[in-house]
Amino acid sequence: MSRLDAAREWVDSRDPASAAGVAIEAWRRYRAVDGPLQSALLSLYILIAVLPALLVMEEYLDAHPDALAAQLSHHYGLSTETAALLRSVLAEGHAHELGSALLAVAGALFFGLGFGRVLQLVHARAWRVTLPNRQTDYALYAFVLLALYGLILLLLVQLTELKNSPSWVGKVLAVGWVGLLVVFFTWAPSLLLHGRVSRRDLLPGAALTAVGLVVLMIVSSYVMEPWVDLYARDYGGFGVVLALYFWIAFSSAVIVWAAALAPALAQRRAASITLP
Repeated sequence: MSRLDAAREWVDSRDPASAAGVAIEAWRRYRAVDGPLQSALLSLYILIAVLPALLVMEEYLDAHPDALAAQLSHHYGLSTETAALLRSVLAEGHAHELGSALLAVAGALFFGLGFGRVLQLVHARAWRVTLPNRQTDYALYAFVLLALYGLILLLLVQLTELKNSPSWVGKVLAVGWVGLLVVFFTWAPSLLLHGRVSRRDLLPGAALTAVGLVVLMIVSSYVMEPWVDLYARDYGGFGVVLALYFWIAFSSAVIVWAAALAPALAQRRAASITLP
């Protein structure tokens, strides 16, 4: 027996209820999803449809056109030069509010629906669910996108209204945001899969997604400054865009990985229940 055959036999013999079995099954589901491609697509849709909407919302919520850039610069402790580049990328003049709003709406209509489509495709492949082609699914994609916009708007309102609040308020709200993310990433796949997968089975993946995104936020508070400075030093304003995009890509990878792991965890739970 060759080493390759022995390795395949070892993989196939793993108990689905074991940690190794879960990891192997999650990797298989990730490959079936075509994880790197779906992560890249999700990142692209967030960049061209969600980020412009975030900037428009910030324009209407805060009288200062560079408020978002100033908050990010202060939070991540960016250098003066990098902060200036970030303002040049994110700051918007209020004289162009209507034009930027129309551009955001157009981006949502043409590209934003792809966010829901990718979520649907990732979870359908991960759970091995076959869905019929329905034109009404576009309404579901729009509904998911609007819910995402609602979360972003809520976050911006929180940052605007509570910017001078004590630190303990932010910690309490952070716990609340973990709960909101768990609800969103349980509800959205359930809706997009037409209820073919129970919310109980989707819940572990949603929890992993929420925890992963929060961990990324915590890590970014320590590494964002050198990360952005590195790109800005060589590429200027375009480097700031690249640095932000890579963090969006990391977040998208967390979403896809968690979606691939959830079926493996459900299979482990089912195997554990059937054991004598």
